[in-house]
Amino acid sequence: MTSQQPPPTETLGDVVDRIGVTRTHYVALVLVVLGGLFEVFEQLILSSLGPALQEAFGIDAARISILSSITLLAVVAGGIIGGVLGDRLGRRSVLSVSLAIYCIGTVISAFSPTYEVLALSRVVTGLGVGGEIAIGLTYLSELAPTRVRGVFVSLFNTVSAGVGTFLVFAYTLLVLGPVAIAVGAGPDAWRWAFGLLGVPVVLIVFFRRYLPETPAHLLKRGDIAGTNRALTRLARGRLRLRPDDEVTPFVDERTASASESAQTHGTAREELASILGPALRRRTLVMSLSTFLAWGVQFSVIIIMPILLVQRGYSITGSLTLTMVQNVGALVGACAATFASYSVARRRVVAVGALAGAASVAAFALFAHGDWLVLVIGFVLQVFCLMVNTTLWLWAPELYPTNVRAFGTSLVVNIGFLGGALVPVASTVVFDRLGAVPAFAVLAGMYVVMAVLMALATETRGVSLERLHGKSAAAAA
Repeated sequence: MTSQQPPPTETLGDVVDRIGVTRTHYVALVLVVLGGLFEVFEQLILSSLGPALQEAFGIDAARISILSSITLLAVVAGGIIGGVLGDRLGRRSVLSVSLAIYCIGTVISAFSPTYEVLALSRVVTGLGVGGEIAIGLTYLSELAPTRVRGVFVSLFNTVSAGVGTFLVFAYTLLVLGPVAIAVGAGPDAWRWAFGLLGVPVVLIVFFRRYLPETPAHLLKRGDIAGTNRALTRLARGRLRLRPDDEVTPFVDERTASASESAQTHGTAREELASILGPALRRRTLVMSLSTFLAWGVQFSVIIIMPILLVQRGYSITGSLTLTMVQNVGALVGACAATFASYSVARRRVVAVGALAGAASVAAFALFAHGDWLVLVIGFVLQVFCLMVNTTLWLWAPELYPTNVRAFGTSLVVNIGFLGGALVPVASTVVFDRLGAVPAFAVLAGMYVVMAVLMALATETRGVSLERLHGKSAAAAA
């Protein structure tokens, strides 16, 4: 007579997958993505406003690059701080505070009387942007069911970077043109470009207070009642529960004991150190170097492109228009990464995209003369650039357990922004002294290195976060 095996205990990940996607998921996605959209505007607007700022403050391309680097260094600091606080205090609260800090920074930028004050305002803005990005990725990865996790997280970059990279140039042309004429802004039109970005952000901060905390973070804190309330809100598609609404007991002590989210991992210091411990060290180093290279190439191209086009005979408006049209490719690339997240291994997408990006970078430096070649090659370059970057974004939060997911994600992403801060300074120096071909050759080489790194990367596609980092996974590691 054979004994019947008891059914396996359901984990939190199983519950989240069983609930599926509801209205609450979509509202959360929209509010997180919209915040990211305006923050990408803030990151890229220095490129689109670069020539105008050069005229306003009498500065050269190197000082524009320094402004970008200052912003990105602050993004790194804000992201690391936000990651630590996100793991301690919760994803939702850090999301709202980060966006509010960003809003303050952009208003200061609009009223900056000198280059130095503008630089200071970029520090404030960057602190807010850094926390928003890392926590936004973590929040969406924990809220979404496994089958759409990659899509939800990639949409953060698809909309914010893919759409934002295109819209920021359209927005700048609109403000520097029709809006400046309508309000009589004259040479101060760039101030309006900064200031108007703060208006919609206030509404996003207001509505985000209705978002639920992620069940994974609540279970990590041992708050089973709070976890069930959050899961009930998700299951019923409601942002808020009425006082008389019954809370469904989705999880209990048995569920918690089987769930990675509820596992203890030592002291706070030991948890932070674990991202460089035996189980996580390789993925942290590989992904951090990959984002450093990817972000470094992306921001170098963003900074150099309008300046290069002006040097090749285009007007400031003409260079912005061409760059804006090229950046439709960014949306295509981000969408390609979103679709690939369903069925293609993360490692393969990044490796193929990086090699194709290297070829595109080299082709732009050598052959991008004339409107059509500038548009076509620039478009292709942006496709592969954003395909790589979006995949790295959606990949990062999948690599870490709940207790350090926000910190690990922030470290990986913000080391990328460190590359975005440092590499453009070096690449613009090479560009100014040696020309476009040597500068773009260095960038192409960085993409090749990233493709090689993918052989060492950890694949995560199609596996729930609980299964990726639960007891069985830890034992296997």
